[in-house]
Amino acid sequence: MPTFIALSVVVQTRFVSRYDVGGHAAEHLASASAPFLAAATISILVWATPGALRQMDVVLAAAAWFAMTVVVMVGNLRVVDDLVQAGYAFTPTSTVPDIADHSLANSSIWWAVAAALVLVAAFRWRHHIGDAATAVACVAMIFPPWMIPGAGVLVLTVVRCVAHGRSRRRRSTPSSS
Repeated sequence: MPTFIALSVVVQTRFVSRYDVGGHAAEHLASASAPFLAAATISILVWATPGALRQMDVVLAAAAWFAMTVVVMVGNLRVVDDLVQAGYAFTPTSTVPDIADHSLANSSIWWAVAAALVLVAAFRWRHHIGDAATAVACVAMIFPPWMIPGAGVLVLTVVRCVAHGRSRRRRSTPSSS
């Protein structure tokens, strides 16, 4: 797990280091980091769920969520580029004029949340999680989606990691007769 997270952070740092922004542009740049978190999360989720890569619905749902986080990144980077080109790279949100097209950045968040719900449903359908975990993951989707589009997938990942750890402990503990 630490390897997946470290790799994601290194790639993200390299990617966003080309931008020198503050204020509103920096907020959009932070939102553009969604696919890096998604890549690490999906990697950990697949590691913690043996057999998930052989279940096409789970794979497609994970790919859809990742793709939607890439769209979130593209939309936010378009806003950052527009702000930089217009000379507003360091302007606070409260004073930025309406010069950048926020439509893709705003709508893609909801697409990512919808794809995350499909991913949670696929894990429930395949019995990788129970009803309680499904409910908590779905409720977590209301976490401000502009911060983490699809926060329920993080809940799903934690649940799967705990289950994976318990399963490994049970296999390594000799049973007494």
